[in-house]
Amino acid sequence: MMSKIKKEIEDGMKLIWKKVDPKDLKPGDHIYAYKRYGSYSHHGIYVGGGYVIHFTRTESKEAILSLSMVEPETVPACPECGYQENAGRGVIRTCLDCFRRGRKTLHSIHYFMYGAPRLGLLLKNSGTCSTLSCSRSPEQVVEAAYELHRSNGFGKYDLTGNNCEHFATYCQTGVRASVQTGFYDDCLMKYRELMNRS
Repeated sequence: MMSKIKKEIEDGMKLIWKKVDPKDLKPGDHIYAYKRYGSYSHHGIYVGGGYVIHFTRTESKEAILSLSMVEPETVPACPECGYQENAGRGVIRTCLDCFRRGRKTLHSIHYFMYGAPRLGLLLKNSGTCSTLSCSRSPEQVVEAAYELHRSNGFGKYDLTGNNCEHFATYCQTGVRASVQTGFYDDCLMKYRELMNRS
């Protein structure tokens, strides 16, 4: 029994940490790339042809920071897909390079794992897997992503309540879920408990 559990965890870890060659991606894959030195992962649905549909903040950085003195950085539009960082908001379709770019660095792409064993949930803290089962076919996943893109119908972006992982998980399962933010919420709750005891 223990060897079976150990093998499941090892297989899950190999899948989670393995970098994916973009040539191996299939339409309907839930993928992610680490950003900001691995402090969080950005999620999307690969829709084929070198393109990803993903959910980005719905307000500009300047609106979020509420600083009227901040000048938006002018970034030229991508020659491949036309995406322009300070203009595209909400549910967007971009090339793989725009999806995985963080500043000027192209980050590795990884598969998001569904149906992770409960014991493997120690790995969940990084937003790399879920115990949810993927209930939709790849075609249904792609159609869900395109429908939300056409209507820009995923609502207002919220870091902990409605983010890119919620979007990609919803396309795969019909459930809005973000394991990554659940971990941060747990940490914040524990921090507040500690501060209240002081």
